[in-house]
Amino acid sequence: MFIYNVTFMVDNSIKNDFLLWMRSSALSMLVNAESPAREPRLTLVAEVPGDPEFAKQACSFAFQAEFPDMPTAKKWAEIYLMPVLGNYTEKFGAERALSFTTILENVEL
Repeated sequence: MFIYNVTFMVDNSIKNDFLLWMRSSALSMLVNAESPAREPRLTLVAEVPGDPEFAKQACSFAFQAEFPDMPTAKKWAEIYLMPVLGNYTEKFGAERALSFTTILENVEL
């Protein structure tokens, strides 16, 4: 299993607007009946150990969804994620809203 992780770094001044956008617009674009994304979750980075100033400046949200294999995850990103990231930058501005992506592979313990 693969987990596509999208970390959104959001200026504190737009935190509530970001959450409203994610819940009302972005989520339905990322995960829907046609989308292969499963088990979506949104988490907030609660603390960066060693950086007590982090939360005063910005917050980071991590959106994650699961996929059965790497090709499916990559195709989802092309079709579903890229338009959402474009909308994110357009809506909030590149100087106040940044993002980066990673693909994680589940490893059994």
